[in-house]
Amino acid sequence: MRRFGSLVTILTAVPLLAFGPGERVAGTHWALMIGISDYTNFDDVEGGDLPGAQFDAMGMRDVLLQKYDFPEANVRTLLNGQATRAAIQESITGWLTENARPGDNVVVFFAGHGSQMWDENGDEDDGLDETIAPADVSPNSTDFDISDDTFGEWLSALPTDNVVVLLDNCNSGTGTRDVTPFSRSRELGRDVNALSKPASAARRALPGQVDETGFDAGHSRVLELAAAQPHQAAVDAFFPGGDGEESFHGGAFTTFLVRQLWRAPADATYEEVFRDVHEALKRNRFQQDPHLSEDVSLKDMSLFFVEGAEPMEADAALPVVSSDGGTARLGGGQTLGITTGSVFEVGTARLVVETVEQTASTARVSRGAVSAGDRAKLIGYRYPSVPLRVNVAGLDSESADALTSAVSENQQVDLVREDGAFSHLLIRRRGTELRVVGSDGFLRHEGLPAGSAGAADLASILSAEAAAKQLADMENPAQPFGVELRLVDGRTSFGVGEEISFHVTSHRDGYLTLVDLGTDGTVAVLLPNGQAPSMQVKAGQEVSFPAADAGFALQALPPAGRGMVRAFVTPRPLEIRIPAGEDYATGGAELAGWIADQVRAAAGEIDEAVRLDSWATSSLVYDIHN
Repeated sequence: MRRFGSLVTILTAVPLLAFGPGERVAGTHWALMIGISDYTNFDDVEGGDLPGAQFDAMGMRDVLLQKYDFPEANVRTLLNGQATRAAIQESITGWLTENARPGDNVVVFFAGHGSQMWDENGDEDDGLDETIAPADVSPNSTDFDISDDTFGEWLSALPTDNVVVLLDNCNSGTGTRDVTPFSRSRELGRDVNALSKPASAARRALPGQVDETGFDAGHSRVLELAAAQPHQAAVDAFFPGGDGEESFHGGAFTTFLVRQLWRAPADATYEEVFRDVHEALKRNRFQQDPHLSEDVSLKDMSLFFVEGAEPMEADAALPVVSSDGGTARLGGGQTLGITTGSVFEVGTARLVVETVEQTASTARVSRGAVSAGDRAKLIGYRYPSVPLRVNVAGLDSESADALTSAVSENQQVDLVREDGAFSHLLIRRRGTELRVVGSDGFLRHEGLPAGSAGAADLASILSAEAAAKQLADMENPAQPFGVELRLVDGRTSFGVGEEISFHVTSHRDGYLTLVDLGTDGTVAVLLPNGQAPSMQVKAGQEVSFPAADAGFALQALPPAGRGMVRAFVTPRPLEIRIPAGEDYATGGAELAGWIADQVRAAAGEIDEAVRLDSWATSSLVYDIHN
């Protein structure tokens, strides 16, 4: 992959001002949003059309306009058939290059398929260039593909070094996935080996080489955030709606990115938001690890920074689009995680959400009055009560009946027997064994015996998955203060037998609850415990577990796998029931649900929604390996 050096020689050939000298004195924002759900030459199947990509572009556009004050005239959106190769090229090398000026912030967002083509200049070890696929990409040739080399050349013409590229696609790394009704890989369904090779460097690629660089968006002054590592699948996923809410499709990466951008504090950096998105993907069990440019200083800058620009709105707020007195239309919905029953505030006026669509919500004005153009701040949140849905439609009757009996006491697990009905997990049989597959198609567990023999082990796995869902769902979408949570030395991966310690710092006084979901599925409340029945913390104080003088150490224990630790800081201590004679409260999904209920009770209510200004939380996902 070719990387570009200094832009000095390039900039001398580009006019420094796209406007007259007196027409614009302050820096501004520009954005190109590209989302392709309907591929002209491909069918509506895996590897073809992508239901969520166009909505990704619209969701990203909305958050840039509504929170980050991008001028609407400075945002161009290309959806589906509009996003041809020629249109994308003209938008970057024509529209953006002619209008942006040095110091301006430029954002280029792409949601769609990635692919590969034979490398012709010899800069790829595996002989393949990564590409993004415009709407008119061909199944039989790469004439319309946009390679990373070409994309970098287009970006190099931009007269600013404040350029951010966001990519939600995959190129070569679909991994081993099962096909499910609830996700599609964002790699184009085309066999590159069936395409003719150029008589050039691609033929000289060394056999067995693996390219780990992925799609390189350009030179060292371009910050790239990509949905997945080069050899992972980025998925177009189905996000179910609750009561009064629309379900929707969207890229897993973009969905969590948009939510984190909406919630981010005013001084958040790209790297901080990137870490939050990565954690959200892991908490929600998506098996893709996003990529952030490592050697670009822009990653440490405030989001969409422009010299001299007004500071952005820090609160999680939505614009009031229209109001007829008793009802208000809000410019944000399911994409941002808004739920029915959630409460917004405009001055002394209050709004309660009644229906939620993908990009908008309708609220009842329960107090006061609001007008179009007001900004409504989220102050209360209604947490949907959704159990872990597990699809057993493909199981034989003996396996299904045995599992039904084994999970009958677990209220957090709901077995779904309708084929095609949304489920978080799917149980599938292969020969005499059962496999647990996530809705994204990736394998979670395998090697479980079919029939009654594996029912108890499978029920234990589902209990652990339900507990993980309970803890993952307890986010604060309008977090009023920070909670920093880290593991020893900042690591997130440990070998069996290594020592582990947890470190928490709250930016506000409160009461700390520290919960660990171990790799064996056990939920353990580490703090408070029998020795410290109430853990009060002061702002800025670091609390460690185990404490330095505890006289014991924690070790990473088998089985190998993925665990999660979650910290809550609440205005009063949670009621944690520690069994007589025990030092810690332990359990499974039921304990996780109890903790979630206790957090809600400690936070307090606003119009029957959980108030958000009184508590905060943080989480980390860790891995233990043999």
